[in-house]
Amino acid sequence: EHHHEKISASGQDLGGEMMFGRRVGFSGTPSDLLPEELGQCHFEECVDGKILDYMTSEAICSTRLLPSAWSVKSLLDDIIKAEPAFHVLIDSGALITGMSNYETAKYLISNG
Repeated sequence: EHHHEKISASGQDLGGEMMFGRRVGFSGTPSDLLPEELGQCHFEECVDGKILDYMTSEAICSTRLLPSAWSVKSLLDDIIKAEPAFHVLIDSGALITGMSNYETAKYLISNG
């Protein structure tokens, strides 16, 4: 059956009082774009540098050059076969294009 109405909400709506009376959250993205009900965002001094230092530490992360003919599926296959195994993919949306989060997770589970 086709519905003629569409329900939609923005991040402002979802974080505001319209959906939930009490909200607890954290974002690593410094932004003052918060629902008005949450008030002004307070940033910890020097936190950007600390995050950058931690996220680029060779003790916890590594980098690899991709071949010029790489594809999303070849990248996911490399992730599946990696030794040591990956435990997390952080903000990989710029690389994993053309697949939804669900499709990506399903591919990793089905082929891993």
